[in-house]
Amino acid sequence: MGNQACFFTYYALSCRLQQEAELKRLEEETTRRLEETIRKNVEERLISEEVKSEIERRIEIGRKILFDDVEAQLKREKEAALLEAIHKEML
Repeated sequence: MGNQACFFTYYALSCRLQQEAELKRLEEETTRRLEETIRKNVEERLISEEVKSEIERRIEIGRKILFDDVEAQLKREKEAALLEAIHKEML
């Protein structure tokens, strides 16, 4: 019976170690998945905010370019009208 007792003790210990190893593996896998999910959520929010900021920045740049172009065109037309008026007075 001594050998049987040792075998059952060894078997019980082996089963317990396997269960602990499996639990540790499951815990690590759960932690990894949770961290990955959190990371993805944070990245999506950052990207979303970054995209919004980038769109707003580009819109502002576009507006400035447009207003500068309109201002330059008005200045050219004003100068052309002034030159035309001076030319007409000379004739």
